[in-house]
Amino acid sequence: MAAAADDVAESSQAWFEKGLKLDQRKQYTKALSAYDISVELNPENSAALNNRGLVQQRLGRYAASLEDFTRALKIRPDLATAYDNRGLSYKYLGKFDLAIADFTKALELTPDDAGILYHRANVWGELKETNKALADYTAALQLAPENADCYYNRGIIYFNKNRLDDAISDFTRAIHHSPKFAWAFHNRGLSWFQKEEMDRAIADFSRAIELQPDFAEAYYNRGLAHADKGEFDQGIADYTRAIEISPRAEWIKKRF
Repeated sequence: MAAAADDVAESSQAWFEKGLKLDQRKQYTKALSAYDISVELNPENSAALNNRGLVQQRLGRYAASLEDFTRALKIRPDLATAYDNRGLSYKYLGKFDLAIADFTKALELTPDDAGILYHRANVWGELKETNKALADYTAALQLAPENADCYYNRGIIYFNKNRLDDAISDFTRAIHHSPKFAWAFHNRGLSWFQKEEMDRAIADFSRAIELQPDFAEAYYNRGLAHADKGEFDQGIADYTRAIEISPRAEWIKKRF
C-alpha cells in the first residue's frame, strides 16, 4: 500500500511539473488541465492547488482561484505565497479589506517580501489610506530598490499630496530603472507643469509621446503647456491630435 501511495504522489508531482512548464509558456488552458490531474491524484498537493489558483487568476476566474488558494492554505497554513495570491484575487474582486488581511498575514510569515509589501501598498491606495500606502511602498523599496513601478506609484501619491519635488524624484527614479516607462515621463511632466516649469513639462510629454505615439493624455497636456507659453498653434495641434486619438475623451473628465 505504501508503495502504491508513493507512486500516486510521484505521478501527482509529475503532472504538477508539467503544469508548471506549460504555465511558464503561457499555455494556461493546458496548464490548468495538468494541475487538475495533479490535484485529482493527490488532493493534498498544496503546491498544485496554489498554482492552479494562479492560472485561474490569470484567466480572470477569481472566484475559482479563491477556492484553490483557500484549499492550499487548509493544507499549508504557513504558505505565505497562497495568502499573497488570494489577496490579489480579493483585490481584483474589489474586496479590499479581505485583500489587506491576506497580505498582512503573508507578511507575518515573510516580513521581508518586497512584492507583498507592494501589493498591500496598492490596496491601501485603493482604500485612500495614502500614508499607509507610502509606508509600504517605502519599505518595499528598501528591500527592492530597482522596482520602477513602486517608485511610480509612490510618486503618484506624492503628486496627489502636492509634494511635487518628491513626486519628480520618484518618477525620475522610475525612469532610471525603466527608461521606456511612458507614464513616468508623462506624470513627471505633469509635476513640472504644476511647478510652472513648462519647458521641462513639454520635454517630458514629448518623450512620453515618442515612446507611446497614441498617448492622447500626453498630447493634451503638452497642448496645455504650449498654450500656457502662448504657443497657441502648437497647442491647437496637440489638442487636435488628442481628439483624433480619443474622440470621446472620457479621460479628460476623469482627470480634470
